[in-house]
Amino acid sequence: MSKSKYIPHAWESVSCPFCNSYISELYENFGPELQYVYTKCLKCELIYQSPRPKYDEVFINAAYGEYFSFDPNYKYPQLNLDGWNKELQEIMKFDNLKTSILDIGSCMGDFLKVAKKYYSDCVGIEVAENMAKFTEDKLNVKVLVGEFLNLEYNQKFSCIHMSHVIEHIPNPKDWLEKSREILIDGGVLAMSIPNMYSLDRKIKLFLKRIGVRKDNWKDNTRTPDHLFEPNIPSLVKFFNDNGFQILEYYTYSRKDMDASSWFGKIYNRKLKQGSNLRFFVTPVK
Repeated sequence: MSKSKYIPHAWESVSCPFCNSYISELYENFGPELQYVYTKCLKCELIYQSPRPKYDEVFINAAYGEYFSFDPNYKYPQLNLDGWNKELQEIMKFDNLKTSILDIGSCMGDFLKVAKKYYSDCVGIEVAENMAKFTEDKLNVKVLVGEFLNLEYNQKFSCIHMSHVIEHIPNPKDWLEKSREILIDGGVLAMSIPNMYSLDRKIKLFLKRIGVRKDNWKDNTRTPDHLFEPNIPSLVKFFNDNGFQILEYYTYSRKDMDASSWFGKIYNRKLKQGSNLRFFVTPVK
């Protein structure tokens, strides 16, 4: 069955999700008929939607309704497992305790399947109950069902892993504070997010502004589910302002998850121009 065109039923204007400032300027119009707006915060440089489709049950159902369907015969792709293995080896450099790991947005359990090689205690969080049950049955790990902020935790973790999750939620500061509460002293938060200031995105935006390139949203059923698009300046300020020490950060591509190729070492680690960002941070005591 084909999906119908997505039309926002209501709009809302919001302050910067990172620093709460309302001082901003237009960064980009995007989407079908250029109806969506990315605003640039002039205080921290975060790119975020405002005005945006109202973040309510109507939007959530439109944006993530299909997410709850899954293939019960799912097989773990080796390419995914190899990528997660590279990231976990990187995590091992910063998680000196290595006691337990929490994967937020565990989906079908690809990351947790590999994490079991490194951690004796692996826990996932998943809003889709069917995916949580699939992962628990397949991997024999605990997967909590619900939203990160609403769950009760009877333990603390030496590492919390968030991969391309936080840009979908309206209250990232609350997520950071919750992470602090459930991390062991000396624990590490490993966060992967898009990089709005990647060279590729800057070039595309420039070509779009001079009229050479059109907006690439051909699918009018898509929802603008990235409520904000981070970049290095905004994330550095975000972590520093909220009491987290940055241990390391770099950019990466999905084909080179730890930026270890010769190209990755130059383009992603030294120049930091890749399409995705990864930060390793720890709460300041």
